[in-house]
Amino acid sequence: MGALDFLKEFEGRALDAASYKLLQRNYEMQEENNRLLKDKVESLDGTVAELRERNDKLSLENGRLSEIVRQFEEQRKYKNYEGIAFKVNEDGYVEPTPYCPNCHLVMSSTSGVPIYKCPKCRYAVGSKTRADVLARKLNSQNANQSE
Repeated sequence: MGALDFLKEFEGRALDAASYKLLQRNYEMQEENNRLLKDKVESLDGTVAELRERNDKLSLENGRLSEIVRQFEEQRKYKNYEGIAFKVNEDGYVEPTPYCPNCHLVMSSTSGVPIYKCPKCRYAVGSKTRADVLARKLNSQNANQSE
């Protein structure tokens, strides 16, 4: 039962025709307002769904880009030289410990000949020079560049 149907019941009881017409116009305006509000709600529901989908896509892209930035930051912590990665401190000093350029784990050398192996990915590199000497060479190059 609509508002106008409800009003029809009072038609005979209204004080005068002018009051009835004002009430009728009021109910018509309320029904029109309700229809407009319903249309607006439906429109906003569609917009909300589109925005949620867009938010999901942007969240995925943000996660992907955050991972790229994290990897870049991780790569920036190391300097590769002659197949060996060396960790670089905040002040630019290169540590003498040899790291795997792939996994960034400390590589080991089991013999007197400097052959460094990664325990995780089995990366191996043979060097004519020990890692600590290579690190000193990198540090002296960095010192010369900063002067």
